[in-house]
Amino acid sequence: MSTGRWTSPLPHYFGDDFMPNFSSLKQLEKYLQKQITNSLKTDISKKSIELMKEHIEEDVYEAYTPYSTDGITPHYERTYKLLNSNEANMIDDNTLELTNSRTDEKSSRYIVPVIEYGKGYEWGYARDLDEEIGERPFMRNTAKDLRDGKAKEFMAEALKKRGLKIK
Repeated sequence: MSTGRWTSPLPHYFGDDFMPNFSSLKQLEKYLQKQITNSLKTDISKKSIELMKEHIEEDVYEAYTPYSTDGITPHYERTYKLLNSNEANMIDDNTLELTNSRTDEKSSRYIVPVIEYGKGYEWGYARDLDEEIGERPFMRNTAKDLRDGKAKEFMAEALKKRGLKIK
């Protein structure tokens, strides 16, 4: 009869929670880094894109309606392609980059800076559209929200979803 202890190499399960065993801090660090990277690639990228879409709706579409000088007739039909041109790309294991790739269909000009900073509108009107429309900083406002706590909130939610306890 053996009096020794047997330790399972499998994770310990406690109800719905589990945590793998680690024999070194290096293993723990590697595990946590993998959870962080996977969270950025999946949950956080999706939530960040949704946040940017909210800012496009509020900061761009609600801030300006494309009417001609009569105030009734639209001078172009809004395509909503800006709303669906968002991308999230991993730069490295810890950095998620949000971009919007919207270009003008006729000229292929990248128009995000025009919308963001309100300079360089080119519709051929005698009106001062830069002044009339102004900046609609959806990217800066998204970045501000992320800096002001949304990124931390999204990360905590994603790590909790993966079984990590976050305070």
